[in-house]
Amino acid sequence: MELTVQNVYGLILRSKLMKPDEAKVVLQRWKDESKSHYSDLGKFAGWLVSRKYVTEYQASLLIRGHGEGFFINSYKILERLGKGRMGGVYKAEHETGQIVALKVLPPSKSREKNFLMRFHREAQMTMKLVHPNIVRTFETGVCNGLHYMVMDYLAGETLDQFLKRSGKVPPAESCHIVYQALRGLDCIFQHGLVHRDLKPANMMLAGQVPNAKILDKTLKILDMGLGKLTKNKEPVHQVATALHLTDEGVILGTPDYMAPEQARDARNIDIRADIYSLGCVLYHLLTGQPPFPDTNIVNQMIRHATEEPKPASFFNPQVPDGLNKIINTMLAKDPSNRYEVPEKCSQALAIFLNSGPFVSAPGVESEIKLKKYLTWLETEKTAIKEKNKNNKDDGVLYDPPSENNSDQGTESDPGIEPNYSVTLVSNIPPDNDSFDFNASDPVYINSRKKTGEASSGWLNLSRFTRKELVFLGVGVGMGAIATLIGCIIALVVFSPFSNK
Repeated sequence: MELTVQNVYGLILRSKLMKPDEAKVVLQRWKDESKSHYSDLGKFAGWLVSRKYVTEYQASLLIRGHGEGFFINSYKILERLGKGRMGGVYKAEHETGQIVALKVLPPSKSREKNFLMRFHREAQMTMKLVHPNIVRTFETGVCNGLHYMVMDYLAGETLDQFLKRSGKVPPAESCHIVYQALRGLDCIFQHGLVHRDLKPANMMLAGQVPNAKILDKTLKILDMGLGKLTKNKEPVHQVATALHLTDEGVILGTPDYMAPEQARDARNIDIRADIYSLGCVLYHLLTGQPPFPDTNIVNQMIRHATEEPKPASFFNPQVPDGLNKIINTMLAKDPSNRYEVPEKCSQALAIFLNSGPFVSAPGVESEIKLKKYLTWLETEKTAIKEKNKNNKDDGVLYDPPSENNSDQGTESDPGIEPNYSVTLVSNIPPDNDSFDFNASDPVYINSRKKTGEASSGWLNLSRFTRKELVFLGVGVGMGAIATLIGCIIALVVFSPFSNK
């Protein structure tokens, strides 16, 4: 059935993108302005976007018949920004007017305990980090079975994208970028964390003006998904080994920018491994390539551990000797020969900055919206904590357990209630690994059972992952075969007709 303008008007009402009175005025305005084109759905959609009644993303959903999925709790989805390692990323507007980025965990991954634990673990770590050079995480929550994380929305490009189009970067600009990264890394260090995956793709150059000079942009560190605590052993809800992040033999990080000791054992590194990674980033900015470019990953890691890189000035004559020495110190094979902490490294780099350290100041309007949003957030968190004392419902802020030293050293499933299950009731295949708001009105049913409450049926298969079900099936099958073989042997041995 082909949609009409009147159908889309009904979907606008259903979506709650406009209040009924506002939608009525908009439709009448379209009638007055469209004249002979009133029934042209394409022109109507374009008109809505041009008048900023809806975004292009919202319009594309409406004309395809979608009337729901435009809101996640208090956040209105404006557009899809992309797909990250652990979920879709969307631009959204909070009811206070604050623009944010929402990272949404795909339903298939939320059913996997490890993914769900890693998702909330990342959010819990990054919510502590409030610094101009780190992308801020405001909260994490659940809405109709969808787990999401709320972060700063940034206009700009990743450092990786910038490098691909710019090639070599002058020393002053390169130092400006890495100096800011070191300031952000110092905040990470002060909270007892190690990033473990610092690379251009995990850094962003943010600026209000798209074509602004590099010296007018602010660098932001992204993605703490591989981060770890170093000051103390991680408490139960942050245990990396329980998440299979640090199994023996598993390589964490990106070989182009990975410290030698991290390639050997990512479990026992400190902040100096991140300083090494930023040394590789600085080298890449100055020369247009990482220190040890290689198509063979194993060979590349060996080169990191054994080979001295060519001086950056070999590829870029503008690099002064003093800067070469700083890079050599950052890239020392032995961690004890590097800068001990990010602050010492940033102090050494500061002399190569053309001007003082730059931090972009938000506009007055942005500052007012942020303050209003943070006030709402604090009020909401207080209300949720009070509500959750006796009752934990879906659609509320995720409030991870507080750090408790008595929990340290255990490896039980952290941060997830043991009787928590997610059942999908939708036309989306169970294997779908990317949540898409374009899907036709998926419905999710979340169930939490109190301890000791009887479950429906003797076995709740929805609590098991696909891999667990496969192993269960194989085990049952092998058990049945073993039983059958045992019965045959018993019949042969103990049969009255067998030879004595």
